[in-house]
Amino acid sequence: MQNCGRYSSSAVSANRMQEPREDGDGEESTATAVPWKANEEYLKVLTGMGISRVAAEKALFYTDNRSPDLAAAWIFENSEADLETSLEAEADDRGRDSFGDAYKMAFIVNMSLDMGTGKLASQVAHAAIGMHRLLLQNENKYGEMVLQWSEDGETKIVLRGNTTQHLVELERKALRLGLPTYLVQDAGRTQVAAGSTTVLCLMGRIDIVDQVTGSLKLL
Repeated sequence: MQNCGRYSSSAVSANRMQEPREDGDGEESTATAVPWKANEEYLKVLTGMGISRVAAEKALFYTDNRSPDLAAAWIFENSEADLETSLEAEADDRGRDSFGDAYKMAFIVNMSLDMGTGKLASQVAHAAIGMHRLLLQNENKYGEMVLQWSEDGETKIVLRGNTTQHLVELERKALRLGLPTYLVQDAGRTQVAAGSTTVLCLMGRIDIVDQVTGSLKLL
């Protein structure tokens, strides 16, 4: 492997993987991603409009923290939704009853790096291997999901991400939803600078993954 990855999930610490390293491997980053957090200024605006903090956080989450106006519009358009159940509680509920549903693994590629076809393919492959290793290392939590995913044909999808910051924001959103993530950072031997964030991989129930990636275009 010529690139290096780091992983983070809501339930897994980012300790260095204790496995033999092949010649040419880069260094692994041990930093964890910061979970998604609502913009406090936007929260003040929304709660000042009489919207509960829980509903405001949920609206900002589903509108990517863009603005209080968009969040307020989302609340208006989703007035029939459960706006008073926190994102954390929803994630816990999904964790309790999600087994037996369909799952998929999604790869979001940093298109701003303009990687060649071979380079891009190798980065996606590294993300897939890294994610699979992460899941196996946490078999008690993810074992049933991996088994179901395998039995259903191992659904995978590759999508276009915009920039490094875009991938980081998507990872934070995935973490907030309780999804395991794996973020690849390249060693910089070919085409891109060392430490470049190339691919984000995340996995989970299809409807939950789509909450993170639903607006992205196929590669």
